[in-house]
Amino acid sequence: MININLIPLERRKKGFPVYKIYILGIYVILAITLLLWAYNLVVFKYTESKLKDVQENIVSMHLWQERYELNQLQNADLQKRGLIISNLSKSRMLWSNYLAELGNITPYGCWLVSVNQETNKANIISIEGNALRMEQILTFVNNLQKDPRIASVSLVKTQSSKSAVNANINVIKFKININRNGGQPNAK
Repeated sequence: MININLIPLERRKKGFPVYKIYILGIYVILAITLLLWAYNLVVFKYTESKLKDVQENIVSMHLWQERYELNQLQNADLQKRGLIISNLSKSRMLWSNYLAELGNITPYGCWLVSVNQETNKANIISIEGNALRMEQILTFVNNLQKDPRIASVSLVKTQSSKSAVNANINVIKFKININRNGGQPNAK
């Protein structure tokens, strides 16, 4: 059935059109959405241009990166070689210092003729010398045993003979083996 309103227009009850509020709300939401989308698009394009600049800078610095990596490899190699050298220098014996120490502990009336390091055993040192009396040899062996860097001292041989300078003087030739640095000798 059709509803007919016969009241004149000026007297008719006018209601507020709700659909216009809905349309206005939809337009506002659409405008905010478009503004956010436009802002994000501008930020995205700006970030993309900055990223392109950074990538170009990285490409231009590729040579420096290769040099840096090569430098790191060379530093690691130098450190490894330095460690090898320091380990070898620890096991190396400085003869100048060692001979001076031997001279300091050698008693009066006892003299050294030769000091040799074994070729196949780096820790074994043989000392040959002469002494006027056996007590001097024993004092020398005792002095060697007091050294903390020496693991063992052994008197290998003694032999009595006439002096080459004066036939009236008897000397005792001796040979002593020393095991240095404690423990077993290292075989090469």
